[in-house]
Amino acid sequence: MSVQGHIEPRKFNTDAVITAGLGFITSVFLLFFLVAMFTGPASAQKAGPTDKKAMQVLQGMSDYLAKAETVSLRARTFFDETRKSGIKIKRAREGKILIKRPNHLYVKSIAENGAARTTWFDGSKLTVWDRHVNQVKTLDYKGSVDALIDHLDEKYQVNLPVGDLLFSNVSDALKEGIISSEYLGEKMVQGVKTHHLSFESTGADWQIWIEADATPLPRRFAITYVNTEGEPQFLAQLDQWSIGGEMAASLFKAGIPESAKKVPFAK
Repeated sequence: MSVQGHIEPRKFNTDAVITAGLGFITSVFLLFFLVAMFTGPASAQKAGPTDKKAMQVLQGMSDYLAKAETVSLRARTFFDETRKSGIKIKRAREGKILIKRPNHLYVKSIAENGAARTTWFDGSKLTVWDRHVNQVKTLDYKGSVDALIDHLDEKYQVNLPVGDLLFSNVSDALKEGIISSEYLGEKMVQGVKTHHLSFESTGADWQIWIEADATPLPRRFAITYVNTEGEPQFLAQLDQWSIGGEMAASLFKAGIPESAKKVPFAK
């Protein structure tokens, strides 16, 4: 799936923004999001200038993450909701994401409204437990985390903005659809020096802040949906990173109470 399938909002549904905890996205990874809005392919738009350093820094982050068999992080996400009055309000969610490549994923999240969700993927089944209502839904799917993210997007319209950062090749996921890029210099994010990059792509403008040292991790990710009324913005703060650590197999096995009500996995 190209970046257009993730950064571009395919289905802008406020309820999904608040409750979709699959990747914030994993998820936010895995986690949230999105009135139908489509734009033409990038090739139909005039290409702007491409900043060589911006592309190099982006590629360096991708190469670094690609080497990691395991990745864990905390994602704190904020998404604009435009009220009928025209006023924008921020919706927030926080979650912990664990990935064991190629085919294991765990996400535990809670939204500002109390909606709490735990998600497990063990390579053959996706289990989603909405803890606040004690409901569980499952989806049989055999494949990698990359393939799962694409499958959820294409079949169920679960669109995960942070999902682009969960791919094993982040650069490929983000680069496709880029119209122009710019390196904006070094900036501080939560006390960490980062490279600030800005990109224009089909349907959205986005920025990413990547650590300016030997561990080029993404620390902040922002998307502005320029073709959506009100130009809402998605923002993710990413921290508590751990790369290459041990992860027990039990972390990816669903632990659901017997009292949980089973509901269908639907769009």
